[in-house]
Amino acid sequence: MFTRQTLRHLANASSFQRGEAYYDEGTVTKLRREGDAFLASIRGSRSYRVSLRLAAGGPEFACSCPYDFGGICKHEVALGLAVLDAYGTELTSSTPNTAAMPNELSKAVKAAWNDRKKADKLRFLKQALAKSDDLARQFLSFGSQPVAASTDSLLASLPTRLTETLEVLEFDEEFWENSENYYEDDEGDGLAEAVEEALREALSPFVAELLALARGGQLTAALRYWATANAAICQIEEPASDDYDSFGDYGTDVLRQWHADLAAAGWPAVLLTAVLPPAELKAALQWLGQYLANPPAEWPEFETSWRPLLLALAADPVAAPLLPGRLAHANISPDTQARLALQTAQTLPNDDAWREAAETLLPTDAIVARQLLDFYATRADRPALLRAATTAFTTWPDRFGSFVLATFSPAQAPDLYRAALHHRALANASLDDFGHLRPLLTPAAITAFVQAAVAAVQARRGSVAFAAELLAREAAPAALRGFVLGLEWLDISPAHHQEQALALLATHDPTPLMLELETRTRAYLNGRANAKRGGFLYGHIARWLAAVRAASPRLTEPVLRLAQELRQEFPTLYGLRGALREAGLLPGDLGSGKA
Repeated sequence: MFTRQTLRHLANASSFQRGEAYYDEGTVTKLRREGDAFLASIRGSRSYRVSLRLAAGGPEFACSCPYDFGGICKHEVALGLAVLDAYGTELTSSTPNTAAMPNELSKAVKAAWNDRKKADKLRFLKQALAKSDDLARQFLSFGSQPVAASTDSLLASLPTRLTETLEVLEFDEEFWENSENYYEDDEGDGLAEAVEEALREALSPFVAELLALARGGQLTAALRYWATANAAICQIEEPASDDYDSFGDYGTDVLRQWHADLAAAGWPAVLLTAVLPPAELKAALQWLGQYLANPPAEWPEFETSWRPLLLALAADPVAAPLLPGRLAHANISPDTQARLALQTAQTLPNDDAWREAAETLLPTDAIVARQLLDFYATRADRPALLRAATTAFTTWPDRFGSFVLATFSPAQAPDLYRAALHHRALANASLDDFGHLRPLLTPAAITAFVQAAVAAVQARRGSVAFAAELLAREAAPAALRGFVLGLEWLDISPAHHQEQALALLATHDPTPLMLELETRTRAYLNGRANAKRGGFLYGHIARWLAAVRAASPRLTEPVLRLAQELRQEFPTLYGLRGALREAGLLPGDLGSGKA
């Protein structure tokens, strides 16, 4: 499941906060979806291209910015938030287990067909054929030899036509300046979109030819066309000109665009919208099996590109029973074989075969893992459910922790329940979860949990307030003091977490904290950690002092004295004086200080 919490885990606190601000400011533009991938442009100081792919192992982000620190960057956070807002319902809905789900529409059609008179059937067929040219072509080929012109010449000329079309394209200055995407301060985003549009226009006639074959019921010809086009495209070396170095490997980049255009047009599902003669389906599957047993040509991501087509065939009730035999000698990976077996078992349906295939994919596919858990849950198979849940949680703790906690009790699955609660408490910085977890832990395990919370902060992905609260509850004051005083206070995000940590230390160990405040506030005002004077710094200092004063009454006098000293030592910093007055730390009219 892809949620805001997923983004929080993937980004450090600073990147997540800045990404939220980027999204709120409307910097995410040109958001689009291509299969399981989402792409957008993010405009800040410059424009960046950002992508998100929802892979089986979790979300995979990419951004053209130079960020190379902990977690995903702020642009990737902004894209994630935009995707959740635009596609949230679709993304977060769990895929139902349909392994044994009956096809109610097929049953209804079968019953209606048996009840209809022959004249009604013929009248309906006549009207349907008159409304659809594709259906008419399918009817002409059904039960007899196809009457359409031979596709041999079309296929024979395809490599040459593709090469001639793509090798003459010019991506030069004139192309760019005449593009609708042109703007003078472009950072590469508009150019990339212009190139994409040019390739899409060049490939569109070939997309139309392939889809016409598929919709017309010429399945063998469509498969041959697709394979021939892929092999030909990846061999094309370069366009007529590429002044901006828009391509890494021209053939591979065009092939990627070809696949994207086909997917947008409905390939490969369109293959099975046709009513196919039995002989045509068998011939097509026979050709497919022979091709994949010893492919005459391969292209980048060869098997990955074939997989959606094979899964589409496995989802068809007519093709699915024939597919395993035809692919018996196909050179495909065990993972693809398992996915085909899963889809075939779901289509036919066959619960035992589906379960066996799902077990194979359990450690590598989170969606299948959830389906398998639902499968065992509906059948009340608790031992199998516990085993599968253990594997799923171990592999994807963020996705399956809540499932474990909702499904099992500490008595039913003590180790798994404790591990899931431990993960959620740490990941969500939840004191409530820790309160439920604590009785299940040994003293050594409690210490280890607190240390893990501190380590998460040091790795810039944890909550300062959470770690400080745990140290205040479970450790000696020296540990809390070392943690809080060891932080670079201005780097903490969100800022109020640092104020909470200071308040805790003020309660448990006030004297060392007061000494540090006297030293560090002056150091920040003099440039420590590259701190710059201004409202941001002044506001932090005022809030730190106010939080400490509120938490520890015994520090009231030292805090007020420090505020007065800062005012006197930095008399020209009117913004500092105003921030201290606004926080109630200086005497006088709050409105009298200069901003």
